[in-house]
Order: sequence, then structure tokens, then C-alpha cells
Amino acid sequence: MSDKHILFAGRKVPIATNANVVLFNGDNSPSFYHPGKTLGPEKQMQMAMLRPTMQNYSFRRGIQKWHTLTYEQLFGITRQDLDDLGESITQIAIHHDVTMNATDTFNVLCTRGLSTHFTINYDGTLYQFLDCYHNAWATGDNNNMSVAIDMNNPVYPEEQYRDPAGNRREIYQGKINGSVKTMLGYTEEQYETLIALMKAFITPVNIPNEDPWVPLPTLAANCFPPISETGEVINRLLKDPEKFKGFFGHYHCSGNKWDPGPAFDWMRVLSGIKGKRNSFPMLLESSDYKNLSEVGGKLLEELFLSYYRNAEFSEGGWYPIGANQSWHSGIHLSAPRDKQTQVLSMMEGTIVAVRNVETVDLGDPSFVLIRHEREEIGSDGKPEKIYWYSLYMHLEPMHDATKLHAIPWMTDLLGSDAVVPDNVIYNMKGGKLSYIKGLPRTVDGTVITKNPDEILEAFFRGDILLVNLPCQAGTPIGYVGRFGTSKGDLERQVHIEVFSEDNIFQRENAGWNIVEGDTSEFSLVRVKRILKPIQEHNANQTGRVSAFLKSSEIQSFFMAGSTDPLAARRDAFRRMICFHRSEWSPLMNWTRTAIQTVGWQWESETAFGEWLLLWLPFQWLTKEVTSALDLPAKHFFFTFHPIYLLQQLNMTYAGDIAQTAEEASDSELENNASEMAARVAELTALKHKFQNKEATPQEIERIKELYQFMDDHLDDKRADIGADTRYDYHQSKAFDDWAPGEWRPPTGKSFESF
Repeated sequence: MSDKHILFAGRKVPIATNANVVLFNGDNSPSFYHPGKTLGPEKQMQMAMLRPTMQNYSFRRGIQKWHTLTYEQLFGITRQDLDDLGESITQIAIHHDVTMNATDTFNVLCTRGLSTHFTINYDGTLYQFLDCYHNAWATGDNNNMSVAIDMNNPVYPEEQYRDPAGNRREIYQGKINGSVKTMLGYTEEQYETLIALMKAFITPVNIPNEDPWVPLPTLAANCFPPISETGEVINRLLKDPEKFKGFFGHYHCSGNKWDPGPAFDWMRVLSGIKGKRNSFPMLLESSDYKNLSEVGGKLLEELFLSYYRNAEFSEGGWYPIGANQSWHSGIHLSAPRDKQTQVLSMMEGTIVAVRNVETVDLGDPSFVLIRHEREEIGSDGKPEKIYWYSLYMHLEPMHDATKLHAIPWMTDLLGSDAVVPDNVIYNMKGGKLSYIKGLPRTVDGTVITKNPDEILEAFFRGDILLVNLPCQAGTPIGYVGRFGTSKGDLERQVHIEVFSEDNIFQRENAGWNIVEGDTSEFSLVRVKRILKPIQEHNANQTGRVSAFLKSSEIQSFFMAGSTDPLAARRDAFRRMICFHRSEWSPLMNWTRTAIQTVGWQWESETAFGEWLLLWLPFQWLTKEVTSALDLPAKHFFFTFHPIYLLQQLNMTYAGDIAQTAEEASDSELENNASEMAARVAELTALKHKFQNKEATPQEIERIKELYQFMDDHLDDKRADIGADTRYDYHQSKAFDDWAPGEWRPPTGKSFESF
């Protein structure tokens, strides 16, 4: 990215974008300070009829005083005035322009006596027409506290055939301020530029001999759209729009407006500003396949609850205790039997180990291991990196190369044209290896170009591959495989866990429950804080207390009804941070475990030994893996409930926010729309008198006052569903089942008959 900037009170504000940036101070750039530079004679005449001064903007009222400098005087603004200006601007208002390009936007606004600070062209080019020091006449009563941004968009679907954006826009429909609208969408280039622009406003700028300067500090602390108590973006007028702090649409402050419309993706912008969102490890059908970035508030709480219950209702998928009273480092999530379900990376990180192996008696030993890191200030005041891992076990094996293209890391590792080699020892088609019942081999796959054939063979042979592949949150890393207690009883389940060498998340939130460490070499859970709630629950059910818990007793605890006391106990389990030897370690003394539990789960130690052989293919923490990843030699780790960890980490991201605004009632919406309409009617009448030279001095002043609180356009109802418009295809039955991108409406000459 080159050194690009926008202008704020005459000062340069860096903007990180690959898009072109066109500033109003360029020799041939559109400018509301000098409209004659680019405005043709006819347009200038139209503008002069409305604004003889050729000025479509006004001064701002700051916290301390009016800001009354002209643009030419801004080079001398003091830091105090600069800070006062920034604190007084509390909103960013998003509009659409109903034109074909940003130059048309400027021309239309000039001739209508209106203005905007920025317009983002369909190709992402950013135009700044006015310094943020001055009020743009675009957002009505909110002009003084807002920065106006127009998103270039011809809006109406029948204009698509003329749209220079071509097929980059899809068609969207939704309700805004009480009426259903249909419109063209925004391009990805526009979203990228908008996010870069908003981040420029809230990012500290280093200034020599001064403290770092944040252009819009109030916005930086409140950079969210209007969110309702349910966690959704409000789709109508706000109850008190002038007091709102954040970024919002024109329709949020004016009852007869609907821009930027139902096509505008608020969560796309929000996650772009706040950072890449984390992701659930898979999307649940019961939750309408929604991910973290799509909801907030109460809806997000319900979404998290659905994942907790999925895990707790999955047989053997509990945390931190599994079937057989053994430590269970993670959870199981269940998926539908009849279709493939993608497994997603929960957090940004680096894939460091993978395995693709045929299904064995107890299910799928295929897995992906991802290392995550971030930098923190250590106790010595110096930055240090902390690491943790997420494991995705029981992935569906890839029997051929046709599925590889849907999984980015597989394509990166094996190449886009990978095929199963003929000479592979274990060809994923039912072949058997003697070591399938022992510990797997380990192959270095970090240098792909060193020996790609060897890596390809190792992948399809079922070896553990050590890799170094960057991975973003939400990226598909595989498909949900199968797991069960016997070969004939396998369910669609994926094991998800998070672990680290150090207790790095204890500092995150006081809600964690720290469980005393278990340094024994066998797997049986003997911690009273874990056993006692389960024993008490079963005592209430059966009247007896078990010395060793049966799987059915543990299952009963997690799957029982949601009574308040029991729900609180399960919630305490979700918050536990535990320390014990990994269940994936070959160092685990399973024989001693068997001795402890003879007469309960197995008829004899011999029977347990046979069962143990079934688990060997899952023990991936070999000496080679341990050494390569610099993991603890004895395989003791801190473990965390992955869903609860996501819930905690999500508090620093965009979705988990409290209500930021309240929507207006129906009567308030109606009154606001009537008031705006009356204001426009008054202005129209006064302009007519002014043009006929009949206006009194008081009426001329009133015209000036009204223009300072003008909106950028009226709602002409063209996009309303059911209105008497050209959208006849709304009445077809096909439209009832239509979704954006499925088909395109009639365009061009097909509309000429209307």
C-alpha cells in the first residue's frame, strides 16, 4: 500500500488502502470549496440559482465554540481546537447516492444545494469533496455531529444494465422504516474502502512533538451500528438519533429515508473494523447455520447455548470428564448423519500438524492441529508471545483428491492438481497396515518443494504430517467424521479442544474456574469439584453414590433437564480450566487406569487391554511431534472448554456488544417523517419565492437555516414492494423463493413498455 491519506481539519490522516484516493485539493478534483473546477457552466448556473454564494456547507458547533475557519485557514488550527472538533463529531452517517459514479454524485449534490464529505465509487476509489472540519448538508438535524459518506450505487435494479459496476452487485430486499425495499447491493471494493476510511478515523496518528492524535475519539470508543436489545441492527428510525454515538444509516435519523438500504452489510463493516472475527468450529443446522459475525446480544447468547447443549447431548462429548470417568480435554459436536458438515478454524493461527487416515473401529483418527499466538506485555514490561493450540479430531478421511479443493490447506500442501499416487502404501481404499494399530509415523511436510511426492504419499498413507500453513478464522479445515464406542455404533461427531502449556487465559476473565492440577499418570478423574456434582445428581436420581462413575451416570448429569441448580453446575463445568496429561499421549498409563476400574467398565484387565489397542491410532503425541512443536515432554497441559473460550474472546470482537440504541415507536416514526416532509415543503416554497425575487430578508435567512439541516434526497417510493412501480416481477411466484444472486431481474429494453 502506498502512502495515502485523507484530510481532517487540514491535517493528513493516513489511510491503509489499495484503492485510489482523490482529494478535493487536487488541481482537477471535485471540491465543494471550488465547485467551478469541475462543474460545467450549466451545472454552475443551476447551483447558483439555489446558492448564489456557491457554498453548500456550513461551520460546525464544537464542544467549546463554533469552528469558523475557512479551508485556507485550517493549516493554523491549534491542537486544542482539533481535539474539540474531534470530540464533537460523534457519528458517521452512511448514504447511497442513486448515481452511476462518484463524479455524478458531486454534480447532483451541487445542483441541489447539498453536499457530502466522502463518496466511495463502485470500484472502491475514495473521493473526498469536503474537509470534515465543515458541516456537509446531507444528514438533516445530525449534520453538525456527523461525517457524511455516500456509497455510490444506482440503487434501482432496472438500472443494472447501465451500472458500470456490471455484475459485481447482487439484488437485495428488506424492510426499512416500515416498508420493504428492493435494491442493488454494494461491491466488495466499496466495503474494503469504507472499512479503511472508518479505521483511519479511529486509529492514533503519530505527530512530531505532540501526543498521538485520534481524529474521532468518541467514535473510536463507540464504533458500532445501532444495535437493539436482541443484538440485531435496527432497521428503522432511532428514538433519539442525535444522541447516538457510532456509525449509522440515513434512515436511522430520518423517518422518510431508507439509505443505505437493506443491501448494506453492517456486520461486514463491523467485523472489518474490529478485526477478523473468531468462528464456531462448525455451523449448526438448529441455529440456522449462523456464525459469530452474524448476530449479537440475546441472539448471540442463545447461539452459544445451542453449542453447549449440542456438546452435552453428544454421547461421550462432555468436558472435562468423558465416558469411563477419564479426563476429556475437549467436547464433541454432533452433525447430521446424512450430509457432510464442514469443520472451521475457530481462530486465526498456523496449522502445524495434520493426519488423513482411514476409519478404524472406534472412528476417525484424522485431525488438524492449529497453533495460535498473540503478543502481550510480560511481568518484566517487555513484549512476549503466548501460544495455545486448538485440535480438531475425528475428521472425515479424504479417500480421493476430488474433495481437496474445498479445503484451502490441503490445496496449499498438496497442490491444486493432486491425485492419489499409485504406489502409496496405504491407499485409503481399504488397505491395511500393521502400524495402523500402533503409533503413526511422522513426516516433515514444512518444506513442500523439498519432496512433494513424499508428502503426497504420506498424506494418503495416513502419516502425521508436520506443516506450517497459515489459517484464518472461519476457514474450512475438514469435514465432520465419525466416532463411537464400537465399530457398529459410529456417529457423526468431531472432537474440539483447546490446550496450552501455560494457563494463559486465567487472566482474561474472572469467570473461569481453576481446577487443581492432576499430575497422575493415569486417566481417571479423581477431582472432587468435578465428581461431587455428578454424584449428588445421581444420588438424587437413584439414591446411591458411586465410587466410580458409569458413563450413563455422567451422561445423565449433562443431559438432564435445565433446572436452575443443575444448569448452574453445568455452567461451572464449562468455565473450568483443568491441568492433566493429554488423553492423546502414549505416556498415559492406561493399564493402571484399568486396574483402578476392574469390575466396573471391563470384565478383566485383558478386556481392557484389547480395548486399549483400539485407541492407539488416536495417540498422535509422539516423540517426533512433541519435539518438533516444542511441547512439554510429559504431555501435561491446561485445557479450556472451547465454546466458553470463544465466548470470552468474543467480548473483544464485534458481536458481543450491549444495546447501543433504541428504535422509535410507530407514532414517533410517523411524526418524524411528517416533520421532514413539512420542512422540505417549506423550503420548496421559499426557494420558489427566492427565484422569483419575492423572498423577504427573513425568508432568505430561513432558506439558509433549512439548508444547513437538509437531507440528501427524498424517498420517492420507487423501491417499495407493492407500490405502483415497474417492479412487476415482485408479483411472480418465483420471487417468493428468491435469494440475492439467484437470478437477475428484467433490465434495459424490457422496461421500456412501462
